[in-house]
Amino acid sequence: MKVSFGFFEFFPLLSTFIPAFLSIFYDSGRKWQDYVIAILGITFLFFTYIFFTEDFNTVHSVHSLFDIRYNKISIFIALLYSGSLFVGLFPLRSSISLSSSFLFYIAGGLGIILANNLPTFFFFWTFQRFIPMKKFLKEGRGGTYFFQHLMTLLCFLGLMIYAHSEDLFITPMTDYPASFFKWPVLLLSFIIIYQSHGIFPFHSWVHDMVGTIPWYEFSAIFLCRSGVLLFVQLLLPTLKYDPDFFKILLLSLSIFSSVYWSLRGILESHLNKKTTYFYIAQASLLLTGMQADFTAARGSYLHMLVISIAGTGIFSILNYVQNSYSFKRKSQFYGLSLYFPKLSTLFCLFGLCVIGVPLGASFVVEDLVITGLLEYHQYLGLGHILATCLNGILFFLLFSQIFLGPTPFGDAPVNKDMKLLQMVPYLMALIILLLIGIIPGLFLEKISW
Repeated sequence: MKVSFGFFEFFPLLSTFIPAFLSIFYDSGRKWQDYVIAILGITFLFFTYIFFTEDFNTVHSVHSLFDIRYNKISIFIALLYSGSLFVGLFPLRSSISLSSSFLFYIAGGLGIILANNLPTFFFFWTFQRFIPMKKFLKEGRGGTYFFQHLMTLLCFLGLMIYAHSEDLFITPMTDYPASFFKWPVLLLSFIIIYQSHGIFPFHSWVHDMVGTIPWYEFSAIFLCRSGVLLFVQLLLPTLKYDPDFFKILLLSLSIFSSVYWSLRGILESHLNKKTTYFYIAQASLLLTGMQADFTAARGSYLHMLVISIAGTGIFSILNYVQNSYSFKRKSQFYGLSLYFPKLSTLFCLFGLCVIGVPLGASFVVEDLVITGLLEYHQYLGLGHILATCLNGILFFLLFSQIFLGPTPFGDAPVNKDMKLLQMVPYLMALIILLLIGIIPGLFLEKISW
């Protein structure tokens, strides 16, 4: 059964926009969050169905200012976006309280993913990115956030003006001719993509905000993967024709960003910040494969799935553990595996899947990406290997500090694990990650643009 185009275009957006606007007048809090989590689950199933059943070769000739359409990469990112957040939030539904702005992040994220031209993408990007502006400027912690997003805003406007001069203003980005991608477009796209993705120094505002935004809101910003989506739509079609200097610059900055965040995490004592830096260090490596060749790009495509699911699982487990024990004590180790034996095991397995341990999901991913990078440029391939090793060191430090060592709490260890029903999303996510590592062909054959 084929889903009508009209239903596809409006159902996911209306289901999030309606509660997002209602939340302006009514506090979302606990009374809304079960609805939000249910919507995320339904939207995930909806996009999964579309991904495996829809014919993505259909050509739509309608060009409009508000253009929302679908292609394979958009649907793939949409199902990751909603599915990852569902995996992270469902186990915590009885212990968290979502803020009203979280509904705006969901709506803005879906809009970014389904946007097919620059005006629509710009509208949803602005809608999502500038929501917390007032809050953080008021607290005096959002100076770099404001500056860097203002820079991206100006680059977006410049790119839109240039597209208008070429009569491509409302043309879908995937339909842009190769002649459009001159140096001004490459430069503006470079800043926009890296600003949208978490690459240092374009996201140095993370240092201002990482201790302020709750993890589920913070991760929602990155899980939309707008940087990857923009790269596929804007730069991947011209990958063979882009100047080597431009590609090497992008690759070098991605690897440097991952190394930077890993070192920051290794030196960081605050466990929440350490976890966030680990997540961003992994996300920084996504674009390295995309910029080498199409073999490595397939690895990055799959890597996006791995860090979205596993990264959200890690954040979710950390949040659950913190509901019982604070990490503000001055102790090198907390020994919480005595209190959370099952969750500590899941936390470890998610991390191993991310850093490329054999049979884990990223083992195949890293092989594809590193092989492509080494064939393209030997030193860049070695840089990626170094960044991956630092990510592994950071994860083992993180796991050791939270779960290993003697407990400083003094009381007799009591099992405080989740109930089995709560852990079902974690277990299902882990099965998928192990299948990627054991039978990667099931997933690689679905990868196309």
